[in-house]
Amino acid sequence: MENGFYWKPVGGNNIDQVSGHCYEYTCVTPNNKKLVRTTILVDLGKFDNHQALGVKNSAAAVPDVRELLNHSELMPKALLITHSHPDHLNGIVHYIKAGYTFPKLYGGKYTEMILNQLYEEFEVPTKFQPKFICIKEGDILKFDNMEVEVIASSHTCFGSFGFIIKTPYGTVYHTGDMKIDGSTYFRKPTNLHRLKELATQIDCVVADFYGCTDDGFAIKEVTTFQKLVQKIKRHPKRKILIPVYPTHPEMYIIAFLAALKTKKNVVFYGSKDFYIYLKLIVDYGISFEKIAKNRIQILYKPDDDIKKFGNNYVVIGTFNNLHPLFEATEKDTYGILTAKSFFNPLKGQLNLHNIPFVSVDEMPELQGFGHGFWGDYEYLHTLLPDSTFIPTHCPVFVIDNIRELAAYCGMNLVKETPHNNEIFRINGKECEKIKSSPAVWLVVNYNGDYAYFTEVWQKPTSGEGFLKRTISNRRCKNKFKMFLLARKQKEAKKKNELN
Repeated sequence: MENGFYWKPVGGNNIDQVSGHCYEYTCVTPNNKKLVRTTILVDLGKFDNHQALGVKNSAAAVPDVRELLNHSELMPKALLITHSHPDHLNGIVHYIKAGYTFPKLYGGKYTEMILNQLYEEFEVPTKFQPKFICIKEGDILKFDNMEVEVIASSHTCFGSFGFIIKTPYGTVYHTGDMKIDGSTYFRKPTNLHRLKELATQIDCVVADFYGCTDDGFAIKEVTTFQKLVQKIKRHPKRKILIPVYPTHPEMYIIAFLAALKTKKNVVFYGSKDFYIYLKLIVDYGISFEKIAKNRIQILYKPDDDIKKFGNNYVVIGTFNNLHPLFEATEKDTYGILTAKSFFNPLKGQLNLHNIPFVSVDEMPELQGFGHGFWGDYEYLHTLLPDSTFIPTHCPVFVIDNIRELAAYCGMNLVKETPHNNEIFRINGKECEKIKSSPAVWLVVNYNGDYAYFTEVWQKPTSGEGFLKRTISNRRCKNKFKMFLLARKQKEAKKKNELN
């Protein structure tokens, strides 16, 4: 490589699905007539739909960073982890199980706790665990010719960060998964004040564009809280069932606060994974008893004590079946389903027992959102108007289809849509593709305690089921046309009013 600043999406700019995130940043600078190469990785997740890659008995699929980890001269100085979700984190443990070693890991306290849980689950001995450096907002990390500032990013878990990556050739804001919403509970929102301060310095924004197929701003957490309270209050004499995503602590807390507001006792109930995450939330420092201040009672399992609550309780957890102790009937139970597809089996259970419920299909505000909608990215653009935006965390056809809308909004998008394994050179606000290579996934299989990889070329894997649950190329194109038309009509209306 010549001297310069390079960015490469290894995972995260997939053909038609989004997971298995990993991004490579490399800065090459001259020093005493030699070129000094410094590389950092941001995230190393797993690809969720690994079964569709066609390898029997697969356990996961991960981005391919073997070349970096196999050569000491290419070894990254650090692996920075934006947050604790599996699609950004879980690749690490599979690489360790395959015999690879890592540089130091940098992430938040909660991310470290989730990673330690993975080490326990996969029985990774302490001697093989990479050194973890716990970071917080405002930290400045220096790696030779690169400097990284840690900045808070509002997402659905504790300790979610973005990174301001500074080099002699340009400065990149890597957003991580984020939204603009400032109404987060027990977590810091995205630090918009700091972004305003850095606006003239930030050249490019590597931006999570996951939610951009919805217009306006991502639904605020306070709105979700208010809707939960509203629904619970309408059924004061009923038991309330509120299933939540296991990896999203914000929904555990919002549901708990809604129960507290309505003076409903709380029963935590769910799968083994649910109780693991619940313990992590408590160990992180969230004391539900302290929050409750004796105003309600809390059970951590639906044992026989649940009967003392009568119908005055809320069940929070991950569950696809109705525990017999709930004694749920259509007369005394009501369901509030806070996820679109994950809890379909529970819908069947509720329908089977004629138990009324509301879901996010009828009331989208009930679902916690960790990713910004198009309005969030428009707002981010107003904060960083001169920056070049490089969309990630969405199928590449989304980026292709949003270009006309982005141009109308004055947003400068990278000229060529990034695909996994392409290399871009960043020079100030210029981001130019200089190399394109086919992308691969490494499908993970286990032989006893050892993981081994099978190389599979990246290919469309979503199938009709996934596209119906999310958004297809055609539907995506039509949505963005509607967004654009709405903005043109609004502008025309303003002009008519002025005339």
